[in-house]
Formats: sequence, structure tokens, C-alpha cells
Amino acid sequence: VSAVAAYLGKDGINKLLGPTADYLGVSLKDFVQKRADNIGRIFFNAEKKLGNKINEKGQVSPKVLKSIIDEGSYCDDALAVEYFGGVLASSRTESGRDDRGARIGKILDNMTIYQIRTHYIIYTIIRKLFKDSKYLFNKNDRHKMEIFIPLSIYVNAMQFDNNEHEQLTPILNNTLFGLNKDSLVETFYYGPIDYIQQNYVEAKEGGIVVAPSALGAELYLW
Repeated sequence: VSAVAAYLGKDGINKLLGPTADYLGVSLKDFVQKRADNIGRIFFNAEKKLGNKINEKGQVSPKVLKSIIDEGSYCDDALAVEYFGGVLASSRTESGRDDRGARIGKILDNMTIYQIRTHYIIYTIIRKLFKDSKYLFNKNDRHKMEIFIPLSIYVNAMQFDNNEHEQLTPILNNTLFGLNKDSLVETFYYGPIDYIQQNYVEAKEGGIVVAPSALGAELYLW
């Protein structure tokens, strides 16, 4: 403890962590406050989602609350807050017995910000295109909902800065392979226009081809 306290008092902490040092500041009190602020944003987001239902009888499983506090309190990205807020709102039931959201919270905790945003882009497009199709997220229908995302559309939606643009290939590798490994997308491939046109002849540029998974859809709905 004394070693931690000594290091927290060093000016070098800001150089090491950058703005993330706000979580620590010069004391653990500041650290707790920063996490509390993030939890507050998640709670506020959940309340907005519930609307008038907030006045109905209900409660959230303690196990879900623990997941939100443990995993969500470190997230200050707006989309991550949206996801955790959705999990919290969806977990409010009359009995409070439903603790499935705790598992979803663990999934979110294992995702990078790039993976969360990419997941959102993929499933928002799929929902927009196929919400009236009556397709199910089963083995027979998932491949029917495969989509092509032009690279320019993806990059714009991800809101990459200049440094991230320079790291686009490694970010794509980590993001898409990670989503696939965690069963959040079924299949995917990406590449330049000549590669994409082997299956999508009308493509005007390179991009990403991806099919949804059952777990990926479940996460989006939560």
C-alpha cells in the first residue's frame, strides 16, 4: 500500500497514464469518484431506456449490479455506456431473479472499444436491412443475413483519428478476429476491391463481409 501511495504522488503518473490518470489523481478518493461518475452515467442511461417503466415495481439482480459496477465503472466511452445501460435496464424485472445480464456484462468487459463499436455498426445495419424479413438467428438463416460494409463507410462510422487510420489493418485484425473468436459474429472476411468482387461483383471498393451470430444478436438486443 505504501508503494502504491508513493507512486500515486509522483508527477510521472500523468506521463504514464495520460488522461486516464484522472482515475487516480493524487489519491484513491479521486479514483473512486471517477468510477462513481461512470456508474452514474450508466444508471442515467438505463433510466432513460426504462422511461415510465421506472415507476413500476421491479428490481435488478445483485449479481447483475456487481457486474455493472466491476466492469462498467471503468468505461467512459459513450457507446460502452449505452451497452452497459441497456444491460442494466433489461435486467430490471419484478422478481429480480433474472441474472442473465451478469454474463452479458462479462462479455462486454472482454471487448475492446473497437469491438463494441464494430459490433454496433454490424448489427445496426443487419437490423435495418432484415428486421421485417422474419429470418431467425439460427443455423439456417444466419448466412442469409450476411452483409458487405464498404471500407469508407466503416472507417467513417468508427470515427478514427489520424493515428488510428495508420493502424487500420492491425485494428481490423484484432477487432474482427476477436469478435469471431468470441462467437459475436459467425463468419467474416475483408480485403481490397478485387477480393471482395469475387462474391460481391457490384462492390465499388474494398470492405468487410460479415454474417451475424446468435450470441452477437443477443448482445445487441440486451
